[in-house]
Amino acid sequence: MKKVLYIATSDIHLSTFHRPYIKWLSKKGCQVDIAVENRGNNTFEHVNNHYYLDFPRKLFSGSLRKSYKILKQIIDKGDYDLIHCHTPIPSMLARLAARKARRKGAKLLYTAHGFHFYKGAPLSRWLIYYTAEYLLSKYTDGIITMNKEDFSRINNKMLHKRSHYIPGMGVDKNDFFPIIEKDKLNLRVKYGFNETDFIIIYIAEFIPRKNHDFILSSMVELTNKISNLKVLFAGKGDLLEEMKSKSNGLGLSNAVNFLGFRSDIPDLIRIADIGISASKHEGLPIGVLQEMFCGLPVVVSIERGQKDLVEEGYSGFFFDQNNTNQFVEHINVLYNDSKKRIEMGENAYTKAKDFEIAKSLEAMAKIYLEYL
Repeated sequence: MKKVLYIATSDIHLSTFHRPYIKWLSKKGCQVDIAVENRGNNTFEHVNNHYYLDFPRKLFSGSLRKSYKILKQIIDKGDYDLIHCHTPIPSMLARLAARKARRKGAKLLYTAHGFHFYKGAPLSRWLIYYTAEYLLSKYTDGIITMNKEDFSRINNKMLHKRSHYIPGMGVDKNDFFPIIEKDKLNLRVKYGFNETDFIIIYIAEFIPRKNHDFILSSMVELTNKISNLKVLFAGKGDLLEEMKSKSNGLGLSNAVNFLGFRSDIPDLIRIADIGISASKHEGLPIGVLQEMFCGLPVVVSIERGQKDLVEEGYSGFFFDQNNTNQFVEHINVLYNDSKKRIEMGENAYTKAKDFEIAKSLEAMAKIYLEYL
């Protein structure tokens, strides 16, 4: 029996993105263990051993050394055939901790969910993250990317053996799909919204790179133009309370709804008219993709992952990073032209089907079989 160790920042990350992949490995007869930080008390049906340790977000945290030692013990004792790590800090620790295991024949895969160095990124990010990724690639058998810019950035340009591309982590079309107008209106009643409300939704963790601050600042001008505007923020995070305070200070409490972490994301998307994202950088934005699967046109910031999903003027609109005028103008166009909004939503759904879970899993399965 082949043994696989899955490593990621948290059980929430693993539960959100990786259950189908863990299930596939298990169905192929592999023993799958996980090493994650326990943030959501999630359980996993197809996992044999659960190892919990701290994975702080900051590179220079004092607990990194302790986590490295624990992870190295897990890897050295586990006798794994394949180690698959995700997200920067756990993957940094994993690649250092797995050096002995690789010398004994283990293979190590690293999935980059969006490098922290990218076109337009601050020089400091290139100096820190690019240097770290380059050096750590020496201890990596395969690097998996999910947007074209990241793939071209590292393919044959680092020290690892193979580079791979997959179309994101995938969305299940059985969970996310468009509904007819009558069902949409019934859902709105259920959630306490009116037929005449113009609803936009942003699905994102409240962290700096998701740039909620820009959205709230832009809402001041937008609410002056669209009196029936409602904004749904679905997600939690370190900046949530700060953004709530800013919203109140700007007098947006009647327009902005902070929903927190939700398990009913498909229905929340379906009551909306537009999906938005102001993210500064992404691998391949799952929230935007979910919105497109539900037939929403999207208005998103220009960045590499979103450029792989959205076609300007066809399935959505782009705005330059932190450009309020462009953002407001695009929202206004879709507000005033329902025909365009519906047509672009249909186009978004068509494009989204290129990224459904079946296609992502098929691509990932080929990679697993190669390394196992």
